Amino acid sequence: MPRGKNTNVYLICKECKMQNYKTRINKKTTAKLEHKKYCAKCNKSTLHASGSEIKHSS
Repeated sequence: MPRGKNTNVYLICKECKMQNYKTRINKKTTAKLEHKKYCAKCNKSTLHASGSEIKHSS
């Protein structure tokens, strides 16, 4: 059975560029996704935006 038009996207911290969260969105209806989420590297709540590439910071 098809799962629909949803696509996996990653939420990336705007400050340290670390990928922290993964979510599913419908790309036809949602152009860009931004949420204020907790970042473990920054140790505070920062703005996270949707991105498609995987980035790991050490």
